[in-house]
Amino acid sequence: MDKKELFLAVNPVFATAKGCLSLLMHTGIKEAAQLAEEIDLTIPGTSNTPMEISRAYMVSNEARYHIGNILAEESGCDVIIDLPCGYVPRGLVIADMKKKFYGFDLPAVIEEVEPAIRKIATKEQQEYLNFRAVDATNYEPLNSAVSDIKGKICILTDGLLGYFNEPELNSVCENIRKLLAEHGGCWITADKFARELGAETFTALTDADGEIVKEMMSAGGAKVADIAVNHTIIQEGTPEEGKKYFAGHGFKIRELSYADKVPELLSLKDSPESMSKLREGYRKIKIWIMTVNIDKASDTVKGKTFKTEFRVDGSSLFCSITGRLDTITAPDLLTAFHENKTDDIKEITVDMSETEYISSAGLRVLLSMCKTLSGSKCFHIINYSEEIKDILEVTGFDQLFGMDT
Repeated sequence: MDKKELFLAVNPVFATAKGCLSLLMHTGIKEAAQLAEEIDLTIPGTSNTPMEISRAYMVSNEARYHIGNILAEESGCDVIIDLPCGYVPRGLVIADMKKKFYGFDLPAVIEEVEPAIRKIATKEQQEYLNFRAVDATNYEPLNSAVSDIKGKICILTDGLLGYFNEPELNSVCENIRKLLAEHGGCWITADKFARELGAETFTALTDADGEIVKEMMSAGGAKVADIAVNHTIIQEGTPEEGKKYFAGHGFKIRELSYADKVPELLSLKDSPESMSKLREGYRKIKIWIMTVNIDKASDTVKGKTFKTEFRVDGSSLFCSITGRLDTITAPDLLTAFHENKTDDIKEITVDMSETEYISSAGLRVLLSMCKTLSGSKCFHIINYSEEIKDILEVTGFDQLFGMDT
């Protein structure tokens, strides 16, 4: 399994991120076309998305891109953090504003996108560009990534929150609150309205019911993640319930309408009627600009260094996991598993006495390990903490694995 295949196995959303650049490229955005020439946009599998829906995705992606740039400029912050930065060329636009840009994403993305963006950036733009490999659910690398930042920060989150399960979403909210409590600034996201954005765009372009787009986005998200859709406040619940959730995590919210910020789009330059309908539909789409409301004391505790140990006893494979099993470390577990697994292995036991946390990527690797056996009854998790038990129960994985007490 090469590096690209390994990353896709633990984080299939990687393919979606590249798809966003491909969509932007076709809108006529110059910097997107330049970046696309430097990035391998090959994505395994084929798409059977209807042309009308693909066009709606393209238009809504352009709107999201421009609105994020506009809000970054208006934020009053000199440092813009794009979390995740993906493969879009936002950093070049932010650099032209004379603001510091920090692109945060997973290691495999940063390794590919940073040299590509720096290759097309001007000498002046280079001075404003910064990239860091992080996992948004893990505070330590996030805090380390901003340790050299001075001044207020603006964190842009576009298309991220819907992929998290409940424990992950709680961790991300807490981590961002801590960063803003220390540095000041704001958190900008419209992720609660992602499906509505797709639906309203489709309706404006076709005069058809946009519910089909919501359904495709829900089904597509579950397919991409290779797990059931995450039943969080982002995917379900009303906007008011969403506001209460974030308020409970120490944020106060100022709300804007997409219609007030969307510029004339290149993808609709020859269709002013569609642009007018789009602007009207976007009045229903809200952007939340969040600032810290409650200055809770930090309770960050330095975690254990991640490591795995494997032992084979006849047809049984024993594995122990120390530290956080998240998007950064999950590839290491999968690699180590393939190095130790043989065709003779009929049973796997995972000792989690030293495991501090599991993200969706970690759960996906455990599921991959389980699928190599004849049945889930041959896959056992032992010595888990109450925190790990809660994660497995919330995500439904306690029904897939043998939970030995």
